[in-house]
Amino acid sequence: MTAQRPGPGPTRWVRRALRGEVSGPVAEMPMIALGHQLTLSACLVIGSLLLDGTRIERPRLYWGGDLLVHALTLLLVIGMILARRSDAGAARFERRALFLVPVLDLLVLAVARWGLVDAPVLRGALMTLPAVWLAAQLRYRGVGLALGISVMSVVVGLVIAPGQAMTVLARGFSLTLLIGALGMVVASIVSRLDETSRRNALIADAIGAVEVVIQLDGSLRSRGRLKGAGRDVPVQELLDDPVFTENGRYPVRPDRNPLARVRGGAELDGQAVWTEADGNRIALSISSTRLDDGRMLMVVHDVTTSLAAVLQEEQFLAGISHELKTPLTSIAGYVELLADEAEDADAVPSATVRSHLGVVSRNVDRLRSLIMGLLDSARTSSDHIGSASAPEHRTSLTRLVAEQIEAIGPRARGRGLSIVTAGLEEDVELVNADPERLGQAVDNLLSNAVTYSHDQGTIRVSLAVDEGRARLQVADEGIGIDAEDLDSLFTPYFRARSATRAGISGNGLGLMITRRIVRAHGGEVEISSTLGQGTAITLVLPLART
Repeated sequence: MTAQRPGPGPTRWVRRALRGEVSGPVAEMPMIALGHQLTLSACLVIGSLLLDGTRIERPRLYWGGDLLVHALTLLLVIGMILARRSDAGAARFERRALFLVPVLDLLVLAVARWGLVDAPVLRGALMTLPAVWLAAQLRYRGVGLALGISVMSVVVGLVIAPGQAMTVLARGFSLTLLIGALGMVVASIVSRLDETSRRNALIADAIGAVEVVIQLDGSLRSRGRLKGAGRDVPVQELLDDPVFTENGRYPVRPDRNPLARVRGGAELDGQAVWTEADGNRIALSISSTRLDDGRMLMVVHDVTTSLAAVLQEEQFLAGISHELKTPLTSIAGYVELLADEAEDADAVPSATVRSHLGVVSRNVDRLRSLIMGLLDSARTSSDHIGSASAPEHRTSLTRLVAEQIEAIGPRARGRGLSIVTAGLEEDVELVNADPERLGQAVDNLLSNAVTYSHDQGTIRVSLAVDEGRARLQVADEGIGIDAEDLDSLFTPYFRARSATRAGISGNGLGLMITRRIVRAHGGEVEISSTLGQGTAITLVLPLART
């Protein structure tokens, strides 16, 4: 069993705090801490004015304590002013001061309070101010530290005023109870706020959001980190001009830049813009709200994936509309032409009519191919082949591949292609597979191989079984695919650049449909290709799908 490393003990933790190495709560709220210290000094001054001739039993102790507290206040003010000249110096000074000052206040008051024991002025009650400060900064550790100093104060009081033991004990322990109660309330509230803050930070990290507080004078402070290409770039740099509109085409006018609008006090609700980070285009969504008269809260997160998907859908609709419109326009034109020619059938040669009908037929086939591709895309998007409750059935993958090779044979021979097979001698059976859908997947691979091969080339089809999985590979020696296009091959209607350069027609649905069918069987599709040398596509299918 591996032993757990113990956490830092109290002594080690205090040493780290004194060196300014404690981060987190100790480094927060410097201005609030300064307010606590100024309030404590003001209360001491007011308490001194209210003495009204009260005899001070130990004036050196009493006034010495006041002077020490005032000196700490002065040093804190001067130190914060000087430290602000350097960001690093300010951070280190604040970490030390926010731990040391309330502790020193408590120690001074714990002793100096007994300079006046009998008077009704409860100087010791002022110990609650630094105690609350410690509880807010250090949570329950601060409460424990304040209680320890308060108990120590009772012991010191018994030593300084042994003849007034009952008064010392009564005042000492009542104040200890008050410090404990106040400290626990403050620590529990701040701890809950911490938990809420951590949850919000976790959510922001999970979605890659950055929270930015903007002063209306122009300065800003951000927390969190974007995901994706912009994770290491400050938000203000990402939103510097130029940024582009939601469709990514047009630059946003400088006065409409979301950062400029938020600095001007505008409240945004998910404004999306495109920008660039390290050579990559990214989309950002910006929302903002007013915190108070001088501050705005802006939340930024990366929506590149979702917005790109929306734009891709729009491009798809535009593309498919064009693809459907073109053959329909051609069909309509030739049908109208045939109608005109039918009025004077004797003057129009039958060969011309047959030529026109051939154009119509080709466009009808093209429309049918597009529509069937759309139907197949919709059908395979929700395919789940096989079920634990369905009766078991077996499909011969070997026979299915052989049938598809036979079907594609005439097309291959028409281009002088030869198909070489390996591994089809052994019968490979799949349990609970859909032969119709798998046949479509294999046909897609063979059709692509024939389409993209060079004339007189060779297509190799191999089938093997490896660790409970069948591996069917179709490899050609054709035009190949650019390396940059490999990741996009399964995107609907995507055409590789090598195919478009070669002028080879297609609708960009075959591989997407093939992968959906294979994944519905619990398998995966693997692709390797070298531009100008050929492509190999492998279907990896489990032998038993349950």
